[in-house]
Amino acid sequence: MISVDSRYASCVLYVDGSDEFIGVRECIDTARQTDDVFHTVIEGDRIDLLACKYLGQSELWWIICDYNDIFFPLELEAGTVLRIPSVEHVQMSVLD
Repeated sequence: MISVDSRYASCVLYVDGSDEFIGVRECIDTARQTDDVFHTVIEGDRIDLLACKYLGQSELWWIICDYNDIFFPLELEAGTVLRIPSVEHVQMSVLD
């Protein structure tokens, strides 16, 4: 049960097959693609800057989080390998 004071109080509970998740949007398809890019996090990397570098828009940081099951994007650890979808895949599949 979610408390009325929780930041998730206004979110919607989605059911995706047998999985349930809380959020304000439906899950995106994060299946591995042949044109995915891999980035090894170094000290000082930020998820919004990586989104700008690889996807062309810093506002798309949430896509990298979804693709890598990152719940706390401000806590990127150096050495972590992130899978990042191609710009084309994002434009055709995610942003439609």
